[in-house]
Amino acid sequence: MSHSSRRGKSREAKSQPKDEHAADNSSDSDPDFGTVDQVLENMPYIEAFGHRYHISGKIFLPFDAPERERNEVQHKLYRLCLDGDLTATRLPLDVANILDLGTGTGVWAIEMAARYPQAKITGIDVYPIQRRKGVPPNVRFKIDDVENAWDCADGTLDFVHARSIAGGVRDWPALIRKAYAKLKPGGLLEVTEINLQILDFDGKFAEAELCPGFLQLFHDLGGRVGVNFDPGPRVFDWLIEADFEKIVRRSEILPLGNWAGDDKLRARQTLMNKITSEHFDNHCGLLFKSCGWEKSDFEKTVPPFWQEISAADVRPYIAAVFFTARKPRTEESI
Repeated sequence: MSHSSRRGKSREAKSQPKDEHAADNSSDSDPDFGTVDQVLENMPYIEAFGHRYHISGKIFLPFDAPERERNEVQHKLYRLCLDGDLTATRLPLDVANILDLGTGTGVWAIEMAARYPQAKITGIDVYPIQRRKGVPPNVRFKIDDVENAWDCADGTLDFVHARSIAGGVRDWPALIRKAYAKLKPGGLLEVTEINLQILDFDGKFAEAELCPGFLQLFHDLGGRVGVNFDPGPRVFDWLIEADFEKIVRRSEILPLGNWAGDDKLRARQTLMNKITSEHFDNHCGLLFKSCGWEKSDFEKTVPPFWQEISAADVRPYIAAVFFTARKPRTEESI
């Protein structure tokens, strides 16, 4: 499903290099967790519900091994959504300067470098959890908060990529405006998030929400700490307000449970089940602890959540949403 802005659908780039291999074979190289663990050994942290978070207490995404594994699995999931591609955006083949916000383990930046060897790719993340092995010479990683000033001049970037950084951003409109300023005329932005809404595929499509109690609690606690964990419903408007054009919203179904009927959805379902069953509390620990919850209280809320998700009479799913947009061209850039 996709929706475009009134200014029309993007007709960017003729094409991007196509990967001939299946998406599930894309990220099987060694993520190098052992070397990364050594780097993190003496890093100060806040512990919450068994996970390690940034010492500032302002980043609600952890940096421990389970979260790094989730980051790698999620990368494969997004590639499945994009039929093996690395972006929903159609990039020009000669793209030169790319910035990856919240680069995580760096797997996206590394794979992009292989597809676009002429491009200079910078990945920014608050945590030094990037792979150390197999990093191409056209990739560099910078340890910083994405909401701090970027070390590039205005009007110099061809593509800004921001994926699953909810929980690490407090001022989304400001971040999108900064991307606009740093992009060249005609430069492209892609924002990807997973909506915090669980729907029943057999209900009134996009209306029958499951687990509203737990998800509302999550939203309410996010409001208490000043963080929007579900920016997806507002990104389109923020892009318009920042003066982007050619805005397109693409939504992809991510099944939960065991109901997917075709091979593509089953592949997504397998990875979603792994993320939810093994990494459910990754993003909950610091949030709930900051709002005064004990882990034992949190754990009491989890069984009813899973009971509703696992009910035999529902087919639950959530949606990954990809937003693509372009900074208007000038006469000189056409």
